[in-house]
Amino acid sequence: MKKIFVTISSIMLFSACGINGHNHAELKAVNAEDPRIYGERGAPAKQTLNTYTADADGKAAARVDSIRTKFYPK
Repeated sequence: MKKIFVTISSIMLFSACGINGHNHAELKAVNAEDPRIYGERGAPAKQTLNTYTADADGKAAARVDSIRTKFYPK
């Protein structure tokens, strides 16, 4: 009786672990092909396409440079 119980419980255990490809869920990214989220393949990032108005007095460019050197020193 003990041998039968051990055999049945081991079969149940191994079948729950995914032996021989059982209990395997195929995962697919829902939005993997959505160009609105990830952009076009091979194209530059969407953020690089943004253009901003030129700074007339240069204060914004100087501030950007100071922040850039603060966070990314050379």
